[in-house]
Amino acid sequence: MSNLKGGAAKTVSSIVLTEVMALAGANVLLVDLDPQGTGSAWLAGRSESATKLLTGGFDPGEDIDVAIGPPGLDSDQGTLDVLRPEDVGRVDMVTANRSLEDATERRTSDLSQRLEKLWRGAEGGYDIAVVDTPPQAGSLVTASFLSTAGVLVPVAAGRGAVDGLQHVLQYTRRIGGAEVRAAFACNVDARTYLDKQVAEKLVDQLGQISEGGRACQHYVRSTVSVREAEAASEPLGNYAGNSTAWIDYMAIARELHMSGVIPVGPSKERIQNPAQLDQDETT
Repeated sequence: MSNLKGGAAKTVSSIVLTEVMALAGANVLLVDLDPQGTGSAWLAGRSESATKLLTGGFDPGEDIDVAIGPPGLDSDQGTLDVLRPEDVGRVDMVTANRSLEDATERRTSDLSQRLEKLWRGAEGGYDIAVVDTPPQAGSLVTASFLSTAGVLVPVAAGRGAVDGLQHVLQYTRRIGGAEVRAAFACNVDARTYLDKQVAEKLVDQLGQISEGGRACQHYVRSTVSVREAEAASEPLGNYAGNSTAWIDYMAIARELHMSGVIPVGPSKERIQNPAQLDQDETT
């Protein structure tokens, strides 16, 4: 998950889409490679696990936390006491803090090799890994692009909205490795024409994903529920499963799944049509 522009809802998108995939039955490994550790603080607490992953001393048994767990686990084991059906998966997390900045002094090739080693070791236990990258181009972003299968780009509505997407497209072409597989608009105030234009511009530029392009038709509307869920340290679906943002992310996950970008997604029956909801809703 990448956007080389701050405030693009990158961390929110990483967390919510992993939760959606877990509810659809996937076991997901979420790796926080942003030294700010915002996603880590939201779900499991900041730690040096990501630093150890990239510099040495990483122990999967000790340094991978259960962020969103299956039924039967309690908060003492790192979960959020979320009651879920038995047929759903879980989200495990490699958490980060400011010490991750030390890893930027390492060679990019060394960092990407350590990530690839983690992927090989995780193949038996996880269906997909999601990496939340920092918003600045550098060794952490480069290593992520070189070691993963594709890049998802959330694009927050607002001035210069597509600038970060353009930077990611240029960056991936320059370094090689993973390509941009999909992009989608976030933080859209559906009452304003300018915000809705962002989603339209993505489709114009990248083509609609259902027709072989790379832009999702659905967009994520701006709601207060996302900030409230983060403040409560709860996954969005558990905190506000009827919020517009949760419904919108479900719809985007289905688009990504149907186009082969992610391995699982919600069924059509589980998604309320966002168009049926009041676009002015802010909960």
